Amino acid sequence: MHLGFALTALAATVALPGATALPFSNWGNRLSSVSSSLGFKNIRSAQTCADPSLARTIVQGFSSLLTSHVIDFHYVFVNLNTAQGSQEAVLWSYQGAIFKAWPTQQSFTVPLFRLAKGVGIDYVFMVGPDAQTPPVLSGFVPDGGAIVAWVYDTPVCGSVPLMSAVFANQTDHYYTTDPDEHAGLLSDGNWSDGGIVAYVLPLTTS
Repeated sequence: MHLGFALTALAATVALPGATALPFSNWGNRLSSVSSSLGFKNIRSAQTCADPSLARTIVQGFSSLLTSHVIDFHYVFVNLNTAQGSQEAVLWSYQGAIFKAWPTQQSFTVPLFRLAKGVGIDYVFMVGPDAQTPPVLSGFVPDGGAIVAWVYDTPVCGSVPLMSAVFANQTDHYYTTDPDEHAGLLSDGNWSDGGIVAYVLPLTTS
């Protein structure tokens, strides 16, 4: 075979022994199909993830008077408890750190809003498309500063789901990134699944 013809043939097709030749022109489509089937399309590069070193720890507080769980940065609860003074009954007990999020807007993140029903009757947390557009939920309005933190709205960049459990009789919502804890609450019979609120960074990363 003439060398020039051989190179032309090789450039047109690549085949393993006993396999059907695959034209180079189809490689892009085949690789795209394989990548999609393996889930590669959901993997972001570092250039499309918010900087994890800027994320801070979010904790959960509980008010026995309101029978409500609320999530925020730890200093917020410290300030609320001290500023109210000893005569105030609405004090927040520390329930533990649950995830990391960004205190200020970062590229590729969305705002996590706190919504309230009445005066401390119930609180829920939901993401909005931007800082000027809080989510709409019947009976609830944006509470205080409204935006608690900045999070992801899809499972990207090593994020994990922030799950909600609802205790309807006590109008309370509990938040966790631990699937076992979430399942344990649901198995109790008093709690129901509140769904995934957002996608957040775990407390520790590998």
